[in-house]
Amino acid sequence: MLEFLRRLFAGDDNGGRAQQGTAPDFELGNLPRPHGAEVSDSYFDSMSRMQGAIARRDFEGAARLIHENLTYIPGLVKETCQQYGSFDIPSIPSLQQGGKVLALLGDGDGLSRMHEIVKGIPELERWAEKIEEHQYDLRLFQTILEAVASHPNCLQTDVKDLVDERNGHRVANLIAYLEKAGRIVRMREGRTYRLVSSGATDAPAALPTERVKSHRADTKPPTAHEIDLSSLSYVPLPRAPLRWEEKQANRERARVPEAKDHFEVRDADWRIEAIEPIPAEARPDPAFRQFHPSDSGLWMIDDLGKAEGLGSIPASALRYDRKGSLAFKTGLHHGIYRIGVHPLGKGLIAMSKSCVVHAYDDSLVMLFETALDRAPETQALRKRFGIADDQLKNHIRCVALSPTAERYLFTTVDEAWCVDVHGNGLWGARLPIKEGWTQVASPSSNTGTSDEVQGALTTFGLSLPVTPQDLRRRYRELAKEHHPDLNPGNPRSEERMKEINLAAEVLTGIDLIAVPSYMGARYAREMGSSEFEVEGFRFSTSEIHAVDWIYAASFAARGNSVYVAGYSGRVVLVDHNGQGVRAYDIGSVPRRIIDTGDYLYLLTDTRLYVLHNDSLHALIDVFDGGDLIIAQTGFGLIEKKRLRWFREDGRYLGSVVSRAPLRRVYSADNKMIVETRQRRAVVQGVPTWWN
Repeated sequence: MLEFLRRLFAGDDNGGRAQQGTAPDFELGNLPRPHGAEVSDSYFDSMSRMQGAIARRDFEGAARLIHENLTYIPGLVKETCQQYGSFDIPSIPSLQQGGKVLALLGDGDGLSRMHEIVKGIPELERWAEKIEEHQYDLRLFQTILEAVASHPNCLQTDVKDLVDERNGHRVANLIAYLEKAGRIVRMREGRTYRLVSSGATDAPAALPTERVKSHRADTKPPTAHEIDLSSLSYVPLPRAPLRWEEKQANRERARVPEAKDHFEVRDADWRIEAIEPIPAEARPDPAFRQFHPSDSGLWMIDDLGKAEGLGSIPASALRYDRKGSLAFKTGLHHGIYRIGVHPLGKGLIAMSKSCVVHAYDDSLVMLFETALDRAPETQALRKRFGIADDQLKNHIRCVALSPTAERYLFTTVDEAWCVDVHGNGLWGARLPIKEGWTQVASPSSNTGTSDEVQGALTTFGLSLPVTPQDLRRRYRELAKEHHPDLNPGNPRSEERMKEINLAAEVLTGIDLIAVPSYMGARYAREMGSSEFEVEGFRFSTSEIHAVDWIYAASFAARGNSVYVAGYSGRVVLVDHNGQGVRAYDIGSVPRRIIDTGDYLYLLTDTRLYVLHNDSLHALIDVFDGGDLIIAQTGFGLIEKKRLRWFREDGRYLGSVVSRAPLRRVYSADNKMIVETRQRRAVVQGVPTWWN
């Protein structure tokens, strides 16, 4: 039974996959509490506050809560065994994180008490070894501090020898804890760090603390109204595959042979003017592993704090201008967990794991910062779903800054919230529960490549651009012409009608059975029972498993409208007041939503859609995790070793293929520059990017 509960209520911070080398992201707080279990309630409350204190690096406060939490553990075991018959729980935070914190603070008495509790309760016997590890760490923490004090500026990689500890990974982990506690300062030195005691005279000034107050001017959030999909203009599109089958991916790669030279032009009369080696000092720093094109150039983000020459920092950012010259580069005093860059805007917005949001202009000057964990919307969310402090970051999926930087957006589970820079909540919108809405025309599992979509259009006698109205009208015409009931004695009519239905399924993303009655997607509320029975026990499904999580969001080019995309694959446009306007159904969550004012680009892991209002102008297959660059006169798709360039309406112009992975692409002096880690190609003949 408990194994079933563990699977049902478990959650993680990695898209459903447990992170290698870490404990499962499952806490006792996710289990239903026994009715009337007062000790368990006290345990859950102190555990949540303890985890919040650790997340804030308030280790002294956390230690007090750890001691409090330990007093409840015996009663928790007793109540759980009475309710479920056993205590088969995989994670007890106070014995895991809590023990590490006590070791960090040198609290040997607390660890001894923890060991006594574990040894005295048979159900906790398996934790005894973990407590002994904490007691060993207590001594190792002190030894590391003494070694760094007596060997200032030593390399982190040398510390294991200084303390005579063979496990280098363990030493590095403890050093990271000491840095968080402010006991040691780490300074970047190549691929490792130099260490000094925090009180040493040659220690650099501490970075400013990240904790800030919320800038919210209002205490109550606006009401989040549920978007009524049945009332919107609805645009069904050929469904994007979640991923290509391996045989299809191999077939595509076979059509793109490796470059014979360092760079080659394909399908165009462009000319490579020069291939130049990039000097070592000018090569792209691999620490900047995220790139985000924008109207002002290219943002590159080091989200792990590994950039060279910036010291010990949580993260850093740089921006190249339109011509590829470095405009700004700086270390940040906060980590980056979520990020938003508007392709037509002039700045960026980022959220750290502590749920603090920072917005910057193009010069990396901070516009504002605010603590989302104190925002009224997130307070209501935590009450709605019972979210612990250290889990809140997992439930905030998107942050976005408007092109004018006058307002920003953040999403919490299935809700989107818009706030102005002065801290006034403007609107809230919620996507309908995905498991409670049944599409009258069921989604199809049949997906096709862009060539197959083009073949379906040929069957219909149509070509891009097309609208849903075009497809419905043409389907009716073909059905009247070829339906077997209207063509008795014609053996070809049944086969022809089958071809037409299959083409309609590919073009609309709607199941073949529903195609004959297809009149556009409609939705009906069909919430069934939320309770179910297993082994004689009744359970209620948690709402958080039924809601349509918002995984992508972006401001439109004009008018402060916003696009939000749910896990269901529905992309909804809402206006400046948060009212739904139009919905697109692509069957997969887009990684990029870019509205230029003339065209809308929806990029998934496998497909790019180019739309204008309700009209589909282009459908382009994407392989190898391609990304999108938007310029004023066109756009590019960057794949691992290929750049494809298109006009803004999706018409293909040509490609540059490289022998090594591409790192950067930009336009300078009416030429396109394509870079790998070590070489740069100057390409002539490409249409001008900017007017």
